[in-house]
Amino acid sequence: MLLISVVLVVMILGIYNDLYSVLKITNKESVLLLLLLKWSLILLIISVNIYSLKRIKINDVKESIKKEQAYTSKKAEPLTPTQNYVKHKETLSTTTDLILEKYRNKKREV
Repeated sequence: MLLISVVLVVMILGIYNDLYSVLKITNKESVLLLLLLKWSLILLIISVNIYSLKRIKINDVKESIKKEQAYTSKKAEPLTPTQNYVKHKETLSTTTDLILEKYRNKKREV
């Protein structure tokens, strides 16, 4: 919802700038009307966002967080030894790195 509001505000500012430059308004009343329209739309968007945020109860948010945590804890399975090794390894080696290391070790042995 907030992302949509930001997009709408940016669109309003762009449309205002386009109208101002295309119409090349010289009449002060027209500029005042455009400014009032622009800021009234922006204030309307902000007030709708504030109203929607105030409707959300803290208990609802806490309950949804608990549900999400319960769902992810059920979903999590124990790691296999290979997965555990990869998880704790500091740097991961690509196939190329492994091949190069293999040939380096062979040269050292010879």
